[in-house]
Amino acid sequence: MSDSLGPALATLADIAVAVAIFYAAYWAFAIRRALVGRNYRNQALWLGVLNILFILVVITPTPAGNGLAADVLNNGPTVALTLGFFALVDSTVPIARRSDPLLRNIVHWEKVRVVAWAVLVLVEILTAYAEIESNNTSSATVAGLVVVALIGAPPMLIGARRSMDPNLRGSLKWFGLSLLFFLGIILVGVVETRLGLSTYYTTSSYGEIPYAAVLILVAYALYRSIRSLEPINRLPAPEPVDHTPQT
Repeated sequence: MSDSLGPALATLADIAVAVAIFYAAYWAFAIRRALVGRNYRNQALWLGVLNILFILVVITPTPAGNGLAADVLNNGPTVALTLGFFALVDSTVPIARRSDPLLRNIVHWEKVRVVAWAVLVLVEILTAYAEIESNNTSSATVAGLVVVALIGAPPMLIGARRSMDPNLRGSLKWFGLSLLFFLGIILVGVVETRLGLSTYYTTSSYGEIPYAAVLILVAYALYRSIRSLEPINRLPAPEPVDHTPQT
């Protein structure tokens, strides 16, 4: 009983993550249709695309084998997700700055972005090479997301604090928090490594559940980022027209 319960709970946890991410993606595309501003529409669109990539990362099974094709199939969606997160950060920082009445520079982003892109691409290349040598299929994912979280979260949170646009402020705040929540993966990994848990236990049994909890937090923050784009003051419902002939 106990041997089969762990894998069953791990599967249910993965399903819960996929459902949470799908729900966020649904709202991104649904809200986009109701938005008017181009910046809002683009923000909702790319948040929706990121959630679709996020779903692919969660539901894509690990391919058998240790060849280059298996590494590409396993890590392709995660690398795309990592680069997509940072691309959204890069395109959002200028919008956040323009929403600041004082037009203050955000962490000197014009210079930081060049270095950040170079570091992120280098990290992905080096960890991909390490995976091929060691057959470790998780290092590129973790390392890339750590870089994105550490470099991308501060400008999002700073931009949210300075912005005078209430919708954009909420969206930036929750998007920044979603990046910070990714660091929880590192915390879980350190704890489970210190406990000496096996790879099977951490990926296919009880040890998978803490990872799933972190990813659900990320999905929730992305959902809140999307819902923050909704207009604060919705249009009133139209009054019914009275067609009764006037006497």
